[in-house]
Amino acid sequence: MSIAVLKPWTWLHRAPRAIWSESRLLLSRLIRSRHILWAVTRVDFEKRYAGSALGLLWYPLYSALLLAMYSFVYMVIFQTRYADFGNYHYVLFIFSGLVPYLGFSDAVATSASSIKANIAVVRNAVFPVELIPIKQLLVSVAGLFISLAILLVLIAPTSLFGWHVLYLPVSLALLLLFTAGVVWLVAATAALVPDVTYLVNLLLLFFLFISPIGYSVSQVPRGALFWVAINPMTYLVESFRFALLGVRDTPLWVDGAFAVVSLIFTAAAGTVFRRLTPIFSDYE
Repeated sequence: MSIAVLKPWTWLHRAPRAIWSESRLLLSRLIRSRHILWAVTRVDFEKRYAGSALGLLWYPLYSALLLAMYSFVYMVIFQTRYADFGNYHYVLFIFSGLVPYLGFSDAVATSASSIKANIAVVRNAVFPVELIPIKQLLVSVAGLFISLAILLVLIAPTSLFGWHVLYLPVSLALLLLFTAGVVWLVAATAALVPDVTYLVNLLLLFFLFISPIGYSVSQVPRGALFWVAINPMTYLVESFRFALLGVRDTPLWVDGAFAVVSLIFTAAAGTVFRRLTPIFSDYE
């Protein structure tokens, strides 16, 4: 048997053990560095809009402006409606889909340039390199919590508020788990091929349109279901929408399947990032 055949088989044979080993190391470093991670995340969160006139008010304002534009497009131009939902409830329907997208897109977009922005940290090993993209994720999640708090206040007086809100920690955990894998993969790839940053922004815009934010999965034409089905944001939107409004088109067990896939994906992405860290110090 040729070496060309043996090498891929050997790699596939060793991959599960390597992923398990690297995942344990990543988890231990995350736990060991949790205090410094929290400190640098808080500093980055405060610095993000420190030079702007409105400061931290940009977090809820950006969410509100995007919601207004999205609602205008679907309610006024396309005149889309969700069954048994009035105008105000439909706005909440859109907002509940925007919340996970905003957290995801912001984390992925900022992670693309995270290695370059923290090159001094990478070269001096002051902070575990693999936690740099995670720091960007946590900053984005902090902004997401602001939007989430506003949405909960808007939902509270309506008939849509109910026991299903207790499911929200599960939805947040799914978002954190899956996005952690994406930011590791994007940060590593963008460090090696800087042009990836521009592609990431285009893909995030594409995900905005094919995610069931202004419409439900049941409203998607049969011919377009493939694009919605392969979009991870579909499952995050469905989970958040169930937690916030108590409505969803996919069965509850889908969240469990998504969690398993996300765990495997994130472990593999973290392993790839770890194996590429020696190259990052040469990043210009």
